[in-house]
This record gives sequence, C-alpha cells and structure tokens, in this order.
Amino acid sequence: MGSDTGTLRKTMVVLTAIVLLLSVILCIHSISGHGLIGCTQGTSCNQVLGSKWSFLFGIIPVSALAIGAYLTLLACLLLINKDSTGNQEKTFLNKVILIVCGAVTGSAAWFIYLQHSMIHAFCPYCMTAHVLGIVLSVLTVIWCICQKSGSIIPDICIGLLLAAVLAAVQFLTTPRSLAERGFTYEQLRYPNPEEMPIEGNPDAKHLVTLLFDWQCSHCRRLHLQLPEAVSMLGDSIAVVCCPMSMSRECNPHIPQGIDRFQGSCQLMRTGLAVWRTDKSRYADYEQWFFGTDINEAWHPRTVDEATSKAQELIGPEALDEALRDRWFDRYTDTVNELFGRTSRGTVAAIPRLIYNGHILIPESDTPSDLADLILSLCTSE
Repeated sequence: MGSDTGTLRKTMVVLTAIVLLLSVILCIHSISGHGLIGCTQGTSCNQVLGSKWSFLFGIIPVSALAIGAYLTLLACLLLINKDSTGNQEKTFLNKVILIVCGAVTGSAAWFIYLQHSMIHAFCPYCMTAHVLGIVLSVLTVIWCICQKSGSIIPDICIGLLLAAVLAAVQFLTTPRSLAERGFTYEQLRYPNPEEMPIEGNPDAKHLVTLLFDWQCSHCRRLHLQLPEAVSMLGDSIAVVCCPMSMSRECNPHIPQGIDRFQGSCQLMRTGLAVWRTDKSRYADYEQWFFGTDINEAWHPRTVDEATSKAQELIGPEALDEALRDRWFDRYTDTVNELFGRTSRGTVAAIPRLIYNGHILIPESDTPSDLADLILSLCTSE
C-alpha cells in the first residue's frame, strides 16, 4: 500500500507541475498579449483569453490565481513526503491539499460554465488545465482515502465554498459591457460615408465610424449585435462600417512581430469589392462570412474561400475589375491613417468606434448594451 500511495503522490506531483506550467503560460499571455500556438485571431482560444471573463476586477488574470493554487499544492505534496515532517504537520498539509483540490474542482466547473454559457467558445489550453485539475483532485481524494486521512469531505467542501465565492465575486464585479475610451485632438480624415456600408439611416445626424478586421472575433460579435443596436437608437445615429487590416502587410501602424492577421489585407479588399460592385449582394457576403448566430463556433474564412464566395456573388470578371480599382489604395491609406491617429495612448485595439475625436473600443453582451455605448459616444463632450 505504501508503494502504491508513493506512486500516486508522484503522479500528482507531475500533474500539478504540468498544470502549473500551463497556468504560467496563460498568465504571461494575459499580461503581455503575446500569441499562443493555435490561438490566432478568430479561434475559440482567442475569444476566451481575450474575454473580460479572463480577468478578476478587470486587472487580475484568473490564471494568476491558478498559479497560486498549484504552487501551494505542489509545495504541500513535496513537503508531506519529507521524513522530518511530523504527524501534526502532515495532518495540516493534507487539509490544505484537500481544500486546494476542492477549490480547483469548483473553479474548473465555473470557468467551463463561463466558456459554454457566457463566452460561447472553448479554449483548448484552458480546458486542458481544467480537466487535469479535476483529474488531480480525484487522485488526491483516492490518495487521502488510501492514507486513511481524516476529514476529507468537509475539507473538500471548504474548497468548493472558496470557488463559489470566487465565482460570485467575478459575476458581480464583471460588467455586462465594457468600453476602453480615448480621445485625440488630431485632425482626422475619415473614409467617405457615401462609399461605405452603413448600418442605419445614411442621413443620420450622427455618423459613427467603425473600424474592424474581418478576422477579428470581437468584431464579428459586434457586427451581429449592430443591426439591433442601431435600430434601438432611431434615425439620428448610424454607423459607417470601415473594414481595415491589422496585418503589417498593408498597415504600417502594426508593430513588427508575429502576424496574427495574415491575409486580412486581401479580405478587406474582397469584401469591399463585393460592396462596390453589387451592394445588394453585400449582405449575403457578410452573413456568409460572419454567420448569424452569435453563440455558434466561428473561425474566419480564408482568403481563397472569400475569393470563391465573392466570385459566386458578383462573378470572377467583376471581382477582378473591382480589385484593380486604384480606389482601394486611397481607401487603405485613409483608413490606416485614421487607425494610426486614434491608436495613441492606451487605445490600440479593435473593433473601434470613432466620433468627433472620441474613441471607444466596446465589449458588450447584448445589443442593448452596445446601443448604450454608442449613445454615450455620441453624447461625449
């Protein structure tokens, strides 16, 4: 029995070390924004790790809490095997191990629920960490039973209660909508609204400019909420939809490094080519690209897929002719300049709403929340 429990403890140490490493990688990603393998724009991984639910109080990465939990667990597992550790200390360490495992299990259940019901996407890295954490907790209970440890269920329940407190705090402190705001005094040059797709009344008093990238999952979410949000605002506010590229291939304002938006330059031109050639087919293209269900799994279309769809809608020759138009060069220069002039300070992400020098990067759960954010932008002093 002693040999079996020793092997089980070593397995637990290895699993704890693996999940700890995963948590460190996720925390570094949350703080630095550096991409992870397979976690590019539009992927479920990016949707989860870029979500407001990946932070506590908007500033603490939830992975940082996981690091603390697994460091504690690893230290206890290593200390409990030392010959110098007395029975009283071992009893205390067992208690801490069980409480941490209860908290890990409860937290895993909470974050899996968030991915399923709130974010509507699953992160493979996160799910791996959650599943391994649950497996580790099961092994811990088995190990404690083999050692005939005392209060297993009460200690596990304390951990579950701590996880419930975490879930309650995060749920109550995470707003249903967020907005990073900025302002620039620079003179801004906007694309001509008459040449762009507009959501709402083209003659509206307030025209808000929207910068988005076809490959951006947050942009896709906003697009699916936008029609209903604008309808709530009435005829006085409309949104001018201006696709851009977050790839350095055609946007010099993007920092050097890994190109997470590779191909978005061509996607920008293809979508606008459909719009400029046959406006009546643009809605079909947009619906095909973004889908209609905000909760469904989504990945951006490839350049080849977008080209084929555009050729299907407007014809190969019409697409080629539209793409040769020098208008695209002028438009790209204008939208890149607008992006660059409104990217100073802390505001540098998309989707981006711009109105009279006021800049807003929204993240909303419902069209109503988005409507409120747009209205607040138009009424900014």
